[in-house]
Amino acid sequence: MKRTLFIFSFVLFTLPAFSQLKIGLQVSPSLSFNRVRDEAPNADFASSGVGGRMLAGVIGDYNWQENYFFSSGLFFIPKRVGIQGSEPNEIKETHKLHYLEIPATLKLFTNEVALDTRIYFQVGLTADIKILEDNISDRVEYISDFRAFDSNVLVGAGAEYRFGYNTVLFGGLTYRRGLVNVLKEPLNASADGLIIKNDILSLDLGVKF
Repeated sequence: MKRTLFIFSFVLFTLPAFSQLKIGLQVSPSLSFNRVRDEAPNADFASSGVGGRMLAGVIGDYNWQENYFFSSGLFFIPKRVGIQGSEPNEIKETHKLHYLEIPATLKLFTNEVALDTRIYFQVGLTADIKILEDNISDRVEYISDFRAFDSNVLVGAGAEYRFGYNTVLFGGLTYRRGLVNVLKEPLNASADGLIIKNDILSLDLGVKF
């Protein structure tokens, strides 16, 4: 009897917390590019190109005050790393990296700007764990391995529209700016001073329940 009463009390007190949590699905057509800085004295590297990618995942928004939400989730994040060396013969090298990402962000909502419509602004950090890397160049000269993790500053803005009682549709733009040098091991001494950081610009579309 005491055990049953404890379980009932636990469910009763946690239901209000779960009622403030909205789970949803998100897909994000994106542009993946990278910043390159070269600290080696005898080489000159630059970023090479932009790649189209598709991000997808599950989001969870927890309402802890009227217009303030803590937002997290789990995302599949593909990234493109492209570099070009100007010495000695302008070799281009491209790699494909896949990550699982956990964001920790704050969403700030306005009051309704139209019927059932609110604007939001989002800011926070992400933790990315690499699950796959693949070389897609015919020739590899500079990079042999990438770090197992990445991290980004995330900023974004968008709008939500309440459709019915429990369903929310949303769309927005998000920019992830890489904080970590993803290069772990260069292939030769000319790339010893190479620093590569990944950026992503995405169009976010989703639904929450």
